[in-house]
Amino acid sequence: MDNLERFFLSRYFRSPKRNLLRFSFLFMTLGIVLSVGILSAGLNLFEGYERSLKDVLLGSLPHLSIQRSEGTYFSEAETDSLITRLHKFAFINRISPVIQYSVMSVGNSKVRGANLSAYDFSGKYPLPFSRYVQQGTSNLNSKEIIVGSYLASELGKSLGDTLKIVYPRLDRISALGMFPAEYNFRIAGIYRSGFYETDRSLLICTSTDAREILEILAGFSKLEINLRSRDADQAGKIASELQIILGEKYTVYSWTQFSAGLLRLVAMEKWLIFIIFSFLVLIAGINVISTVTTLILDKKNEIAVLKTVGSHARSIKRIFVLQTGLVSVLSIILGQLFGMLLSFLVEKQHFYKLKGDVYFIDSLKASISPVNQLVIFGAAFMIVFLCIHFPLKQIDKQQIIEILRNQ
Repeated sequence: MDNLERFFLSRYFRSPKRNLLRFSFLFMTLGIVLSVGILSAGLNLFEGYERSLKDVLLGSLPHLSIQRSEGTYFSEAETDSLITRLHKFAFINRISPVIQYSVMSVGNSKVRGANLSAYDFSGKYPLPFSRYVQQGTSNLNSKEIIVGSYLASELGKSLGDTLKIVYPRLDRISALGMFPAEYNFRIAGIYRSGFYETDRSLLICTSTDAREILEILAGFSKLEINLRSRDADQAGKIASELQIILGEKYTVYSWTQFSAGLLRLVAMEKWLIFIIFSFLVLIAGINVISTVTTLILDKKNEIAVLKTVGSHARSIKRIFVLQTGLVSVLSIILGQLFGMLLSFLVEKQHFYKLKGDVYFIDSLKASISPVNQLVIFGAAFMIVFLCIHFPLKQIDKQQIIEILRNQ
């Protein structure tokens, strides 16, 4: 910055009423702040949604599952042997054997399909669901059951009520059709993870009750494995390694096989929202073009004088860029701060909640990512500064003689 540029810039800020507080500048600043704020808030909320969904998936679903390739049950001895073998790996945090199958749940003349998961409550194995039991107890006795919150609501059931479980049995077929087995359980707990698909379909009971329903003596249908937090994102790679170690007798599944597509879709939607909301900044850029054009017309006499004393057009353009650019940069930063505030207000409001059957989760949290903020600043900066340079071409076209003659 040379002395001429420094002089005009200091003069510019010493006379805010004449320059900064002009209507065109205020309108330009307001447009940038609002557009960048909406862009920032949208990206913050989508980032929070993506992270919340991932946290819920990693918290409520097993990171890895191991089953027999032929679909048969693990024996008690085989289960213990596999658990001992797998616990040698440092990335494994918890292993829980489970019996899992589909049933029908009946309540208040309503029937809903459900996934029944049965665990050993003797204390021998860890229980992965305990922290999500919000009402009642997570320690079940015989003929007691834990029900997902949405499923209980749909069936009109609450803590302490009786829930009927219906399971089709092929050994109960007669000339009149199939007679399913029916069992009554007392609701001892309400499960709520925040993931709609699980909360509307999950039932949990003891492995003893499950074996009675299935008429099996012992065993488990699969092993549910939870990895350390820092290794959860590598579940697909770890599953492949374990598959090689365990051999063809077992099949190893990772959570990414079922949920990675959903997270990729959310990430794509997040950046699609970013692109769409970026057009708001482009619209605000039209105000920038108008403001710079007006400023050039108002300052044409000064431009003529500067050209007369030998100032280069490039130096004059730089003065306008510095004047308008500094205000624009401050407006972008204010817009990002406004977006953070707006995100916080949307998170804390209680007027609207996400619909779990549409968005998979029913709570929305904003997340402010430094990378996202840099991307927003960079995109807004590029758009605004392109809009600033566009009208500066008029300076090259202005003729000194014509300007002075008109005066």
